[in-house]
Amino acid sequence: MSTRKILSGLKLRHPKLLFGLWAMLCVSFSSTFTFIGTYETKANFIGIDNFSNFYTSDDNHLFKFSSDGTFQYPFEEFKYGKIGMVDVSNPMKVLVFCPDFMTVITLDKFLAPLATVNFFDLGYQNISAVAISSDGLLWFYDNTDFKLKKIDINGNITLQSQPLNIVVSITPNPNFLLEKDNMVYLNDPEIGVMVFDVFGNYSKTVPIKGLKKFQVFQDQIIYSEGPKLNAYNLITLDLKSIQLPDTADVIMAAIQKNRMAILKSDRVDFYRY
Repeated sequence: MSTRKILSGLKLRHPKLLFGLWAMLCVSFSSTFTFIGTYETKANFIGIDNFSNFYTSDDNHLFKFSSDGTFQYPFEEFKYGKIGMVDVSNPMKVLVFCPDFMTVITLDKFLAPLATVNFFDLGYQNISAVAISSDGLLWFYDNTDFKLKKIDINGNITLQSQPLNIVVSITPNPNFLLEKDNMVYLNDPEIGVMVFDVFGNYSKTVPIKGLKKFQVFQDQIIYSEGPKLNAYNLITLDLKSIQLPDTADVIMAAIQKNRMAILKSDRVDFYRY
């Protein structure tokens, strides 16, 4: 598939409808999800930034789409192995982590490379989760001493947690990390979502297990579960779900404001609501 493929030539299907409100998101849903377009791609991740731009990635490619599903920019990476993690929380500094070579690549809003950080060069041997911080630095989990750490571009440690094997009485093996709204979320599928403040101080563990990726939106952890999109409220501890507008062959979904995208095995479908 060419990375220059544009959505303008696609044939729109009939809109899919979902009636009712999703009150737990604390936003006003309209009464329908309206299908607005699709893009053929085989991806394993979909994300959305604060400006409702969508991103999909596979082993070696990252694609960016506008909020209406128009293809914008591609990024390709083969030098550092497979893409293992993508953080689009800062659209001006998108993070791509390639774990085979312990390398982080940051990209600008056009998905052009800004900088590369190699953890091997910095003396780290076992990093399983990386995220961008709100100030443009890097969070990561060091599996050697079991600490959540924050470093600058030169590798200097600016913040770090206590050893988490002591804090949570089990040795974590995280697969996902995210900073959002002055909190840091470290996910271990066997433990749950460990929550920290922006100084690296442990707060609590949210007992949602088995997750690979999730969003944090208005004090809620949003994650896909088959044909459903779930919202766990971090304040009330309530868990609520909605049925996705198209439930067949769903890999994952991403939602923000009045836009949603659903990733399938051969395409990504875009909706407004």
